Amino acid sequence: MVGGENFVESFLLLISATLFLSYISNLFYTKTRIPDIVWLLSFGYLLGPVLNFFDFEIFEKLFPMLIMVTVSIFSFDTGINVDISTVMRSVIKALTLTVVTFIAVTAVVGFSLSFLLPDMFSLLEGMLLGAMVGGLGGISVTGILDQLKSLIPFIEDEGTVLNLESTLSDPVKVVACVTLIQMIMSPGLGLEDGMKDILFTFIVSAIFGIAVGLLWAEVLNLLWGRPFNYMMTLAALFPIYIASEAVAGSGGGPITALAFGLTITNYRYISRRLGSSRKVRVDKRRIREFNQEIAFLIKAFFFVYLGLTVSLSVEYTVIALGVVALMLGVRYYVASAAGGILNFSFGERVLSRLIFLQGTSALVLSKLPIYWDTERIHFQNPEIYSNLCFPIVFITIIFVSILGPVLAKRQLRNS
Repeated sequence: MVGGENFVESFLLLISATLFLSYISNLFYTKTRIPDIVWLLSFGYLLGPVLNFFDFEIFEKLFPMLIMVTVSIFSFDTGINVDISTVMRSVIKALTLTVVTFIAVTAVVGFSLSFLLPDMFSLLEGMLLGAMVGGLGGISVTGILDQLKSLIPFIEDEGTVLNLESTLSDPVKVVACVTLIQMIMSPGLGLEDGMKDILFTFIVSAIFGIAVGLLWAEVLNLLWGRPFNYMMTLAALFPIYIASEAVAGSGGGPITALAFGLTITNYRYISRRLGSSRKVRVDKRRIREFNQEIAFLIKAFFFVYLGLTVSLSVEYTVIALGVVALMLGVRYYVASAAGGILNFSFGERVLSRLIFLQGTSALVLSKLPIYWDTERIHFQNPEIYSNLCFPIVFITIIFVSILGPVLAKRQLRNS
């Protein structure tokens, strides 16, 4: 086990190895079909629970900072990558599929866990796990569609709904998870009072994020063409996140970060809806590229950290398999029903049924309970969420990455 004088050197080597592994796994993704999440989680688990190379207690001190940075960057990244004008063109199909799938998975997983495992999950706690995995994870959707595109030329159009759904799912999951955590942590409040508090947090944090986003877009317009504009945006993100937590209440930070990013890259659309015809210059491409680099670093280290600290067991693996079976079953029926009602093409229906996997958002959100309830007052075992999301992400990625494209190709070719 590493400690003492050797810790600094070993920690720096861990960071280097993490970045190399993440880059190389992305490089060879076209051959392996296994995204970097799987390799990074495995790497962390190997160094931690398996070999005990690093002591978990050392990383506990880093946890509050790491989770705040990860959640703020993740939420901001989700926001800046939403193009509202593009979303509106295909929004009905994708939004319906997103919302109905999310509600169904959250409800089915929540009721099933609270009924079968009442000692481990209350109804709200079970629904929280369902909300963490209730939406399509976009981390591998593009890669899977690219694989299908090489064999079936028209698949690009058929996959538009899935790509759009993966964009819409993350904001829905963030808001829902924050809402459920607020409800769990306010047991003394009546349902009406609890919903009022949650609605207050959501509205105030969203308005705050939009207002600051509009203001910051004006700042970026004034600084157009100057270097380091993105670094200034990143410098503004963290105090905005902290201020939202203080003003709007616990859980407001992620929503504000998401609204802040969305407003910066959709300034023209939002300002028009507010009755303004003012135009500003915001280099959206540059912001997205720089944030992608930062997100690459933060997420890579977060996944390894999660692998270092997770606790796997036969019990958790069996529960995860059951949750995955519920998720995939619910998704199949929802996609079939929604596809019939909204007149999905045959290709859209096939892809929507078969491609449903988890990724970054589920892993990040799984750490929120322990982050917001460090004293374990409302969550007796907050680690259970990351301990279950870890195998759930693994199973869905492996299953969907390997079997999903094979089954989809077969059905699409037969059609």
